[in-house]
Amino acid sequence: AIKEELLHRGHSFQSDTDTEVLVHLIDDIQRSEGVDLAEAVRLALNSVVGAYAIVVLDRKDPDVMVAARKSSPLVIGIGDGEHFLASDATPIVEHTKNVVYLEDGEIAVIDRRKGLKIRNIKNQVKTPFIQELEMHLETLEKGGYDHFMLKEIHEQPRSIRDSMRGRLNLAKGEVVLGGITDYEQKFVQAKRILIVGCGTSWHAGLVGEYLFEELARIPVEVEYASEFRYRNPVINEDDIVIAISQSGETADTLAAIELAKGKGATIIGICNVVGSSIARVTHAGSYTHAGPEIGVASTKAFTAQVTVLTLMALMIGQRKGTIAGSRFHR
Repeated sequence: AIKEELLHRGHSFQSDTDTEVLVHLIDDIQRSEGVDLAEAVRLALNSVVGAYAIVVLDRKDPDVMVAARKSSPLVIGIGDGEHFLASDATPIVEHTKNVVYLEDGEIAVIDRRKGLKIRNIKNQVKTPFIQELEMHLETLEKGGYDHFMLKEIHEQPRSIRDSMRGRLNLAKGEVVLGGITDYEQKFVQAKRILIVGCGTSWHAGLVGEYLFEELARIPVEVEYASEFRYRNPVINEDDIVIAISQSGETADTLAAIELAKGKGATIIGICNVVGSSIARVTHAGSYTHAGPEIGVASTKAFTAQVTVLTLMALMIGQRKGTIAGSRFHR
């Protein structure tokens, strides 16, 4: 409908992509309403439906960029008199460690003269929340290996140790997951656990099903997030949903979280990237601390996810008294 209206108004298109339609819509609003680029983008985004992560630059005013996101990640790196934009913090870390993660429906205006300003599509001003990346450059290099995947296979023992670091109190003989401490009783009282994820994270969830049922004696269902979101699943307020994602930005998993949240479930996240969307929208959770994973085929991220699920199941089993002390220590 938008494209047809723009065609009627004299616009011509070179492709069938939604991206081109959005650019023409922004241009049309800017011309007809006499507004600046940022306002034109805001008005245009109020007219469209779907996921996006966009950066818009006007050739007539190259000192201003407008960025916006919805259901797709967008990170802004803040340097010394410069800014960087990417879908992930990995390519930014070599330039700056200070970043802002845009929230859904937020629009960032980056002006060479005025710096960074953020508002949402309702035109409400937002204060940028600047975070410092914990990532280090050496973790993004091959370190003498021929391939990142080979490096990451060999990094698994270390990533498992990092996932466990500070979470085992050997003196007291207990597991401590600070991220979910406030929700221990929710786990103890839970009638059911739902685990959602995609790809490798879904497979980690299958292992988690065995762990929670064996150690904590809680019924578990594992759902593929991309299918879960299109059903009308029966979810109750005494259910716990564990969402697993390496990046913390998996769109289907985020959609599943919103669905479960809307039905009153408690949402626990397991992800690798600090400050990611899943880390922000869940009630509580635990990081895997596996470090950046560059290889497409997941290795250390998977084993780190299984490690955290194991710690979680052990902790809840101990709190519930469903696991004997001798077995716990073993």
